Amino acid sequence: MPTQLPPNMIIGSILPRDDARDALVVHPSLSTRYKTLSSLPAESVIGTSSLRRMAQLKRLHPHLRFADCRGNVGTRLAKLDATDSQYAALILAAAGLRRLGMTERITAYLSSENGGLLHAVGQGAIGVEIRSEDQATKDLLAKVGDEPTTRACLAERSLMRTLEGGCSVPIGVETTWTKKKNVLGTNSGGGVGIGAKPAAEYDKLSGVAISSSEATGAQSSTRLSSSQSRDNSDVTKTRHSEEGGAEEAGEEEEEERSSELVMKAIVVSLDGQQVVETEMRRMISTREEADEFGWDVARRLVEGGADKILHEINLNRKILEEGGDA
Repeated sequence: MPTQLPPNMIIGSILPRDDARDALVVHPSLSTRYKTLSSLPAESVIGTSSLRRMAQLKRLHPHLRFADCRGNVGTRLAKLDATDSQYAALILAAAGLRRLGMTERITAYLSSENGGLLHAVGQGAIGVEIRSEDQATKDLLAKVGDEPTTRACLAERSLMRTLEGGCSVPIGVETTWTKKKNVLGTNSGGGVGIGAKPAAEYDKLSGVAISSSEATGAQSSTRLSSSQSRDNSDVTKTRHSEEGGAEEAGEEEEEERSSELVMKAIVVSLDGQQVVETEMRRMISTREEADEFGWDVARRLVEGGADKILHEINLNRKILEEGGDA
């Protein structure tokens, strides 16, 4: 679904979101020995047609190689399982495998905390596009839609629309509704400052910690890096844990969620050498606030240099056209 809809069309409803994460699927002959991307032998080939995945993984796992892998899920798995397969593993959407009843093929779930991989905008969610004047359909869809999913996805779509990115541009996101006991603030009118709690406490909540002096007035954390240089004078570093084994979402008892939305976002160059990433959180009570939130996160990425990365990518449109889905 394009981020910019025709004037007479709207998103009538977004259904409850399935697992938005990406999934690592290791070749059957290797899956008992290798459970993570980082543990795979050097020069192992990872199959993916997604520039978003490839760019992020080139940055995080330079010891690996990547090759295009296209087709539906069954076709891709058949290419992986072949005795003469060139692939050591594939990266696929967890939701697709779950919906096809193939969760047993998942070696590990990948996220910002496990593997450092952010998913695609809207991944795992099903949206229904309708005519803006079709009130009867609006009323019908209101009974099946999920408002938290809708607001999170609208924020993600606003981010991509503002950055003028399409499905073949290396833009990754991750949105999470905080648990009520973990809310850092209650100001529904704007962003809740990172560091509103002591750094040690915040680190436990989201994996990002800054000193109390840095926390004053802060609304988000942004990091810009490249292979040539790193400017850490005004930077909040993100700590990623080692990607773990396959753990399904919802295995632990779900706690009551607050109205505070946390968004992590990243823009990566095609070679994985340049990256701009940020994290923001805000109380979201309406769809309009969600849309504005996505715009603000995009603006913060642009301030960090994301526009320069995207400009360089757009100079080579041929690569993007061959890039497949996100």
